Amino acid sequence: MSVDELRTGLARIAESVVPDEDPYGRLLRHARRRRRRRFAGLGAAMAGLLAAALLGPVTLGAGSGGQPSDDWVATGYPITSDWERRLINSPTRGSLAGDRGLIAELTRLFDRNRAELRVSESLPEVKVLYADESAGFRQVLVVYHSDTAAALVERKSPTGTPPQQSLHSYTGFVNGRVIPFSVIDASYLQGPQAQGFLGLAPAGCIVSVADGAVVGADGVVRRRWEASSTRDYVVLDASRVRGWWRVECEGQVRFEGPVGDRTDVIRGEGGRYQPTELADALSDGATSRRTDAWRAERWGGVSYRTLMDMTGLPATPDPVVRWSGRLDGGGKPEAAVIGPASGTGPLVLQVGAQGGLLALAKAGDAASDEAAGDLPNAKVSLVATAVATSATLAAVRVPAISDGHAVLTNQLLVVPPPGATRVDAVVAEAPGEVRASEDVRSGAAVLTLDVGANVTLRALDRSGALLASAPLREPVDGRYIFNEPLVNAW
Repeated sequence: MSVDELRTGLARIAESVVPDEDPYGRLLRHARRRRRRRFAGLGAAMAGLLAAALLGPVTLGAGSGGQPSDDWVATGYPITSDWERRLINSPTRGSLAGDRGLIAELTRLFDRNRAELRVSESLPEVKVLYADESAGFRQVLVVYHSDTAAALVERKSPTGTPPQQSLHSYTGFVNGRVIPFSVIDASYLQGPQAQGFLGLAPAGCIVSVADGAVVGADGVVRRRWEASSTRDYVVLDASRVRGWWRVECEGQVRFEGPVGDRTDVIRGEGGRYQPTELADALSDGATSRRTDAWRAERWGGVSYRTLMDMTGLPATPDPVVRWSGRLDGGGKPEAAVIGPASGTGPLVLQVGAQGGLLALAKAGDAASDEAAGDLPNAKVSLVATAVATSATLAAVRVPAISDGHAVLTNQLLVVPPPGATRVDAVVAEAPGEVRASEDVRSGAAVLTLDVGANVTLRALDRSGALLASAPLREPVDGRYIFNEPLVNAW
């Protein structure tokens, strides 16, 4: 997924491809399905929710976009950075890379048959970037390029397939975008739970994976990284499609984010947690009896479980509802805050009761993969994440749609302990200075407070007695999930 093809948001959707009479028709249907998934919202684990989220890597789609004319050809995308050129110029990787005769023959065949693939002559150079059979099938990734533009073409076929048949395989894509860390579907004719990924970085970089993490008492996520044995690329099977991966080049972290296709992490079309399983997302008795809040709470439970699974955070007992209601007490959708029963740890704020968008950053930092697609005015659920360091006080950013992006706003939802009537945000360096203050209504207060403000939240009762306090823990800027920064510094 490329950033533009995204996003939306971490998933595991692998589509079994059966040859049609018209392979190009199949290709276009695949492109339309990916586009629908992107616009549907948050990703794929919620059947309406969670499938979405990073960032960064990109699962590459295929096709031209709509119904092209018979003379449509793939012209690629502009090469916009030296890192993209470094990927293009990298030596062939994969278990078949050492077979020079095979690589030369594949190069010749892909060049000679570009018309069959509908690749433009404006991309005269052909190079095999990856050829591999270690995953139990043959996967070939080819780049067509000029000095200014490039397009990726991928084909999958059974192990040992003759080169000519590898070319004619209907499983793969055409006209993918080259990005420095390209993430490609690494499954072959398998179901949605068998999704795997290839992560391919420029030669000389180091790709590392962390499929587990811990959340400290300070709200910071910490991971133990394991460098790939193949250094500048990695192939993950279905059992490892969780957690995060990282790319370091020349001593600098250039990319860091959740494994796979974030967009399909929060949308709900094939993830582990489905709408038909909403009753399993939260423990018995954990939800409100109000009919109008029940679905938001259940969807929030699915979002929580999906994001925890996607990011590789440790499994916890069934999540519970920390709060539910309407953010303005009026016309906005029902919302729910979901978190661990212990009170401390990752939190999810679900706004609405259907598939939605995962908000990762404030408006100035939102990227194209947080775009709401062509549905900016449609009713869509939104999800935001946070980490609670207090068992009795929880705070999560309120998400919204701004200029077509899912963003984190300057509104902070604070859930205090029972009996609280007011929540203050006091300046950390000057405890006597109140930055923001709001009364508690329907069990929560919404403060107007900049993202990353250095404040301590205090919950007070009617007499002014302090019931709970906790520092606000969240990154000052950039994009993040559960306070863990997403890096895309190419």
